[in-house]
Amino acid sequence: MICEALSALGIETRLSARVGAVDATGITLTSGEIVPAQTVVWCAGMRASPLTATLPGTRDALGRLSVDQFMQAAGMTNVFAAGDVASGRLDGVHPTVMSCQFARPMGRFAGHNVAAHLLELPMLALRIDWYVTVLDLGTWGALYTVGWGRRVLSTRHPAKVTKETINHKRIYPPRTRVGADILAAAAPVVQAPPQEVRALAAT
Repeated sequence: MICEALSALGIETRLSARVGAVDATGITLTSGEIVPAQTVVWCAGMRASPLTATLPGTRDALGRLSVDQFMQAAGMTNVFAAGDVASGRLDGVHPTVMSCQFARPMGRFAGHNVAAHLLELPMLALRIDWYVTVLDLGTWGALYTVGWGRRVLSTRHPAKVTKETINHKRIYPPRTRVGADILAAAAPVVQAPPQEVRALAAT
């Protein structure tokens, strides 16, 4: 589906290519091919904040601290981590990925559990049993998949509506300026998928 979208948008790809040089005129591949460009955008993967390297905890290949279901860093009693600096198997099997789907609930549970830990109250375990990917593909629309096998659930405009719901509404705190609303948004819960996705998944 991604290849179909790129083709429809007139975007060319070079798979398994290596960049030999980048200069003011574009990119030269190690094959000798020159790709003229006025602007080059370099995407080199993801890496946790260097802050994690200053701590003695266990880290993965991306530099993320290993955390348990309470967001407590492995081997460190008073350290909690969430989001892109933390990696946990929140479904008991798969490590989290760097995405808002995991970072947002991880942050809510970490905040709750830090306070609970300080007050010597029971902490809450975070469990996320579902996984989705939602990829914006410009004017073509978007791609929405479910499960770690990435089964396609919806594409094009319907998937775009879901992506816009996430990007324009869900990832932002309430804008009402009401303290109670902000605290409610920080409650340690896992949000269900958007309504339109639940309807598709049920069919």
